[in-house]
Amino acid sequence: MSEDPWFLKVLDPDVVLAAPAMNGSLRGAEAVAAQVRTVASFYRDYQVVYSGEFGDRRINEYTAVVEGRPVTGLGTFHLNERGLVDEIVINHRPLSAALTVSRLLGESESGRRHRDEFFHPDGQTHEDLLRYSDEHEREL
Repeated sequence: MSEDPWFLKVLDPDVVLAAPAMNGSLRGAEAVAAQVRTVASFYRDYQVVYSGEFGDRRINEYTAVVEGRPVTGLGTFHLNERGLVDEIVINHRPLSAALTVSRLLGESESGRRHRDEFFHPDGQTHEDLLRYSDEHEREL
């Protein structure tokens, strides 16, 4: 992906990003834009499959390759009354792709500061992920 996606140009200052690749959610235009750019840097052969509008929602479905692994992504975007994106949900499939994206995020600069938000295969257990999710669920 060589240029910023459309939605980074219209982020609400308090935008919230959620994704299965991370526990919890991310808030704030600067943090969300940084994470989107980080994930976009993982993508090779990025292609938009479908874009659509449904009332105050936009969706983008795309394919890419991450570390040699095919991935399909689906982004849903809510636009507020000012036309700014205030909520983003990004889903990756299959599970192996979501885990790969999560691991790469955990190894990134921001991920190293918030390690437990992302999958890291070196000793992290399923129970660790569940505990972190349970402790931070109220943030969603």
